[in-house]
Amino acid sequence: MRKMLPGIGVIGTPASVRSYVPLLKSCGFQVVALWGRTKEEATGLSAELDIPFCAVKVDEILLNRNVDVVVISCPPHLQSAITIKALGIGKHVLCGTPAGPSQLDALKMVNAASYYPKLMSLVVFGLRFLPTIAKLKQYIDKDYIGDISICEIRIHYEKKPKEHFDWMCDETMGGGVLNTIGSNIIDLITHLTGQKAVRVHGMLKTYTKQTDKIKGIREITSDDFCSAQLELENGSCATLTINSHIHGPFNQEIMLAGSKGRLTIRGADLYGQKNDSLKEELLHFDPVNFKEEQRYGVSDKTRAEIPTPYLKGIIRLIESVKDAFEKEEERQSYCQDPVKVAANFEDSLYVQTVVDAIRKSNKSKEWIKIDIMKEEPDPNPFLSTTIRKSTLTLH
Repeated sequence: MRKMLPGIGVIGTPASVRSYVPLLKSCGFQVVALWGRTKEEATGLSAELDIPFCAVKVDEILLNRNVDVVVISCPPHLQSAITIKALGIGKHVLCGTPAGPSQLDALKMVNAASYYPKLMSLVVFGLRFLPTIAKLKQYIDKDYIGDISICEIRIHYEKKPKEHFDWMCDETMGGGVLNTIGSNIIDLITHLTGQKAVRVHGMLKTYTKQTDKIKGIREITSDDFCSAQLELENGSCATLTINSHIHGPFNQEIMLAGSKGRLTIRGADLYGQKNDSLKEELLHFDPVNFKEEQRYGVSDKTRAEIPTPYLKGIIRLIESVKDAFEKEEERQSYCQDPVKVAANFEDSLYVQTVVDAIRKSNKSKEWIKIDIMKEEPDPNPFLSTTIRKSTLTLH
């Protein structure tokens, strides 16, 4: 057994960090450093969360000798470069979602991780670790619903007005419900069905373009409504609707229908119904355990910031990361078995490819084929062509 878990360096100061840091500490990790965009942000949050060191330069966090694992929770357009640098100097990486505003950013992360296979490089798709999801997969494996034909996901919630303009207001920087919430669901569809999308169709809308705090020359461009259809590899289909204009608590329903019946997750509870049955049955009940959440440092602010299913999944993910490090004696090594369910950067690349395709479909109003990028595009194709021609003339 390990005597001490690795030290954590946190990159970013969003509201979710106030949730992640207590969770990490409750699992035994030492959160030793914090990066913030400004000195005020870094100093204020590090004092609030009792983190001994803070900085406004990323390198000061990455090069800190007490930091073994980097938890990246900064704006998506910054994540790729920080991830590549962290892996390059031998740090494990846990990257928050969404893990980049574009497919190219995700590909760069995949390439970096491939050079350092002994380092942990995971994406925080917490729903994979939700106990109800694990139970649902067990019922699928038992052939409860037969061959899967349809997957339907509906998410309704009330989006809080932004106090100031940030990356979440800008589509090009990775904002919007498709990227922030839909990326988790796109990953989950493949995790549950074992099928990837071959083509997609989508519609994105931005109904709230200005608020009392965001007005004048600035305008919100990130989507607050998403409707998408995914055609999967084996002929199955999936539909996704995310509506952030519904007053009330966060409501998420995931339904898988097959040749023998259906399975439905409402919130964190699992229901099932066979085709020859007249009544739906409760298969797994997972109520909120407030005592357990209190033990993990979950506050009312955390519950308001992270929906219950996602929060439960993130808690289980962090526990699994802890187990992975505890199973190895050396400080910087880890066992892969506890985190084998976790999403890696290749999973993130697929998800980002689907997200990009849905955005293209929204603009073209056509179905878009999924084509996962395998090589980074040439930054200067004309110059490269000229060099190749000059090289040929020399021989």
